Amino acid sequence: MTASKNPNDWALGMPRQQQEWAQSVHKTLNGLVDQGTPVSKDATGNFAEFTTGNTSGVLIRVGASGAPNYKYNWTTSHTPITINHGLLDSNGQPRQPIGVHIVNKDKAVDVYMATAPDDKTAQVSPTDATATVTLYFF
Repeated sequence: MTASKNPNDWALGMPRQQQEWAQSVHKTLNGLVDQGTPVSKDATGNFAEFTTGNTSGVLIRVGASGAPNYKYNWTTSHTPITINHGLLDSNGQPRQPIGVHIVNKDKAVDVYMATAPDDKTAQVSPTDATATVTLYFF
């Protein structure tokens, strides 16, 4: 498939909202959608911090219980921690996450929402607090 043509080059006569839609499609077709760009690595070589991508989600790394140098750490298995997820809606207002997905883990573990999240925080619990995970809140 060939790359799409940038709407900014040909859509001058379109209404603004239609131009924005065409630009969004152009970015998607050309691979400029990301969930977040890695900023730093932890001691094991895994990415530990991420920029906010341009999707409606955020990546957050949670360290094992007692592991140093993480913004968030588990305490014990099946004990929730509160994470400030920072999700925003299309108007830039805080929004409640739909869910959470594990995108990286160093051992067998599951992570679940301990309570219903709100527009600023989510309480998540691990089945094994000795695991380090990267979570995607969306």
